[in-house]
Amino acid sequence: MRPEDRTAPIGDHVTDDRTAEVAERLGVDPRVLAVLVAAPWRAADGHDTGPVTERVGVRGTVYVGVPSPAELRELDLPADGLRHFGLTPADLRRGGWTDADLRSAGLLPPGAEPDPVAWFVAGEPAQLMLGFDPAGPVLLARPEPRRAGDRPVLDPVDAVEVPVLPGCADPDGDAGLAVRQVRDGLLRRARRRLTHCVVCLRPVHRAATVHGACHGCAGRWLGFVL
Repeated sequence: MRPEDRTAPIGDHVTDDRTAEVAERLGVDPRVLAVLVAAPWRAADGHDTGPVTERVGVRGTVYVGVPSPAELRELDLPADGLRHFGLTPADLRRGGWTDADLRSAGLLPPGAEPDPVAWFVAGEPAQLMLGFDPAGPVLLARPEPRRAGDRPVLDPVDAVEVPVLPGCADPDGDAGLAVRQVRDGLLRRARRRLTHCVVCLRPVHRAATVHGACHGCAGRWLGFVL
């Protein structure tokens, strides 16, 4: 195998479309997501994007009868809204919530370390990142590529909280316009950092070039092993 065949260039992706998963986690229609933010979405290089799943049928001992996140969603009630009634994660755990229940509601289990944000990316080359923080609001950011050894990584930069994005159904409503304003600002900054590969002429991030060539062309035509 040639060295260039082993290279994993930043921006060259053979990956599954995760748009349906992202839309489901946001509680929006995929078509609305495409207009409101972007599409398609894929896992961001260098980040764990595994969704937090609830363990069905494992609720623990119920002391105060607190409904689970799934039960609250069936009633169209926000799971994290229980915090406004003075219930802490420790109270919810005593009420029967598991750690999976707490994390699915965006709450950190007592004594647990914060989970890394699950980042997804859209655009080719990557121009927009969307992050799910288990302990905070949804985030939008622009990607900054780098390499960690032989692995491509996309770092989120200029991250902005967009708490109005989950459940947003109208791209032209107040919430939708607020999301699009954040998106457009990040895209402008991201696109100012794009250039064209001097060999294949495809758009590429400036940080993902070697002597002006994208990593794929640098490996294939210039002999670099990245």
